[in-house]
Amino acid sequence: MKKFCLTLLSLIVLVQAAAAIPAFARKYRYSCEVCHAPVPHLKAFGEEFMENGYRIPDKEPPRSVIDTGDPTLLLQRDLPLAMRFDAALQYAPNGAAASDFHAPLAMKILSGGLISDKISYYTYFLMSEDAKVLGLEDTYLSFRDVFGLPVGIIFGQYRVTDPIVPSETRLTFQGYNIFGFRVGDSRMNMAYDRGLMVSTGTKFGTEIVGQIVNGNGIEEQEIFDSDKYKSLIGRVAQSFWKDKIRIGVNGYSGKEEGAEGRTNSVTYVGPDLKLRLKGFELLFAYLRRTDSNPLFLAAPAKIESDAFLAEAIVSPWGEAGKAFFTFAWNKVDSGLEAASLNTLTLDLNYLLRRNIKWVAEYTHDLLHDDHRFLTGIVTAF
Repeated sequence: MKKFCLTLLSLIVLVQAAAAIPAFARKYRYSCEVCHAPVPHLKAFGEEFMENGYRIPDKEPPRSVIDTGDPTLLLQRDLPLAMRFDAALQYAPNGAAASDFHAPLAMKILSGGLISDKISYYTYFLMSEDAKVLGLEDTYLSFRDVFGLPVGIIFGQYRVTDPIVPSETRLTFQGYNIFGFRVGDSRMNMAYDRGLMVSTGTKFGTEIVGQIVNGNGIEEQEIFDSDKYKSLIGRVAQSFWKDKIRIGVNGYSGKEEGAEGRTNSVTYVGPDLKLRLKGFELLFAYLRRTDSNPLFLAAPAKIESDAFLAEAIVSPWGEAGKAFFTFAWNKVDSGLEAASLNTLTLDLNYLLRRNIKWVAEYTHDLLHDDHRFLTGIVTAF
């Protein structure tokens, strides 16, 4: 008991740092709170800023670019760079390591900005995650108003579920398992991939997104695509009540080749709901995944999986406050037991400064009756 109390005391003393990308704050001379509440969680303005290719139309600082005398060349005066550092202390009484330091939990170098008035880029290099060097994650070009139409295109490496919720902006250490789980030997999921995303919207609040991606993730850095097949992804969403409510429907269809040339067809289908009120935000998503042969057997064995995500963010003192609470539920109920999971997470984010926060988090694994306590610092500079 004494050891447990000492560990909890350490958890309270240690802090975890949260990051957005301060390069934009430097450029526009804005506080991080203009886009985030708290960092890295996006407010409505932050989402609009991201959709505009990380720029504010008609409000670009006059000296942010160099006058080269060439109207076809736009060069930013300074290359936007920022760093993010995450560190934490974990206490897991049922785990192999009862307590350990996760420092650095993550270390990133980020950059984003304009190539032209209609073309932007965004990238970050993950120098360390869980003590391993990983390489590039989000890295893409963003094109706006393509051919003079209200159409945007993203080309490169990104999370295919960003139109539902950008995973990198979550407030919890615990990830969104509904998008990242795999079944059997399948390489497919709804996380990072390489491809092309096309989106458009209407003045009535309708959003339409289509994607074509390799369909095998980015874990094998030296392999762009492991087979000849591509995956197609579609999404339609409608916003109501001055964008306070958004309802979306998502679909995914792909095929992959495995052992001895056998194939597995994967589909996802399901809705999502986002509700944003003063001091309260709710996200709910459901996906039904169907695999025709995820173990690549000679006699195909179909597997179905149901995945749920529910997340509520409560800010008792509003967006300008210092304390934010997150309640999250991740569940995957799969016909292949190894893919199943069920976790409940309670998280507190407390701002020490605008770009540094303390995080305390508890996660209960309901399937294995495991408990995990994490606390630490997230900061960006």
